[in-house]
Amino acid sequence: MRKSVLSFVGLVLSVQASARCGAQTRVVTPLTRKLSLLTSQRALPSFSPAHRSSSVQNTRNPSRSSVVNTDHMEDEIRRWIAQKRFEFERKGESPGDDEMPEVPALIFDIDGVFKMGGRYADFGAEALRKVIEAGLPYVLMTNGGGGRTEDEYAAEINSKLYSVEQNKLTKKRIDYVGEDQMVLSYTPFNTDFDHLKDKSVLVVGSPRCEDLAKHYGFKKAMHLTRYSCKHPLMNPFGPSGCEKDDCVVETGPEVWDENFEAVLVFTDPSNFFEGIQLITDVLLSSRPGEVEFEPDRRIPVVFSNPDLLWKTQYPHARFGQGAFRLSLEACYRARLEQLGLRPEEVEERLGDFVQYGKPEITQFSHSRRAAMKQANDMGVKISHYYMVGDNPLSDIQGAVNMNELAERKGTEGWSGMLVKTGIYREGEDTKGAEVITENVLDAVEHVLQTHSDDIEHSKRHRDLKKRYATS
Repeated sequence: MRKSVLSFVGLVLSVQASARCGAQTRVVTPLTRKLSLLTSQRALPSFSPAHRSSSVQNTRNPSRSSVVNTDHMEDEIRRWIAQKRFEFERKGESPGDDEMPEVPALIFDIDGVFKMGGRYADFGAEALRKVIEAGLPYVLMTNGGGGRTEDEYAAEINSKLYSVEQNKLTKKRIDYVGEDQMVLSYTPFNTDFDHLKDKSVLVVGSPRCEDLAKHYGFKKAMHLTRYSCKHPLMNPFGPSGCEKDDCVVETGPEVWDENFEAVLVFTDPSNFFEGIQLITDVLLSSRPGEVEFEPDRRIPVVFSNPDLLWKTQYPHARFGQGAFRLSLEACYRARLEQLGLRPEEVEERLGDFVQYGKPEITQFSHSRRAAMKQANDMGVKISHYYMVGDNPLSDIQGAVNMNELAERKGTEGWSGMLVKTGIYREGEDTKGAEVITENVLDAVEHVLQTHSDDIEHSKRHRDLKKRYATS
């Protein structure tokens, strides 16, 4: 690249020298206009050939008259521009990208920020419109998902936000969020557990989670309810969620051929008791109906959400998946102790519980990668991350964890912004929130004001790129 640029500079200087020797008339062509813009953005000497004559005499030393073919030079310049344009397009760049503008990125929680239960707030739609108009990268990261795919949840948000947006008849309908901007509690399951996709796994959560698991590529996924229906005596109160005809105990020996190699908790199970009982059985044995305990059996239980509480339309917070993990952990511990395992053996087995979701760094890292990809597509760099959420224990603590990691690695910092529309109550421990606002719209306006100069510079940069693309 450097050699090509130097060659081009030499070529431009030669033509400029020849132009000074010829007529003074300045001929402006589409090529010279584009070349002028290109050289001004790349800090190269500007080029404007004096005329398009086929040759220029060496007037300084007529005896050594040499002929410079400017038509040939222009052909060379055209080829150079075509080559550079190809390289820029291949890299997703354009002239002027050596110094990409830096802007902040926003990571938003969903429940308690944009919606309370199933009710979406109009200020959420306005907040995202402002972020989009400012040209900032953003991601929606939730400890929920309800068993929907990222695309399904994005479509729901787009529909719901537009339906509650004020003065929507005077506004152009937009997509507030896309599939690639959604990080659900279980989104990392799709990328982090490829080694389990050909294995038999037990899926826990809403009924649609088995289809979701298969959508992610877990070919041998079986839902907890289907497992319970296949082995109806495992739950002494009868399996939940299946028809009675499906739960008739077959005569003859029961077949225990599942041999699960992992338990994936996508969402909270609606029946805590059944979940605790059957998962404990599966952890203790690959064939629970035949062998009570296999000492060498060790499989992971992966949880997607550590939240003890979450916000619904009910006036007070409700138990979440974190409560289910605490319950399962306590019962599993007691069962292992009853089987005679030593305390250190019990703790070692409890180490097979793997946690995803906010405030885990693994979850925040997924949202960071999604924001960085979006920023790269937009032609900007991220200068700082803002986590906007309603839960100090998951949203704000996660931002604090990421900021500590960033300080050690020398990467972009993180700030936690707490809103009052969710489970947070004034006077509670904010876990280090740097800003507290009434709602997500106020949080967005705070970021826009704080980074107004950078955002304005980014807008000018985008306008310049558009003018170049159409010149």
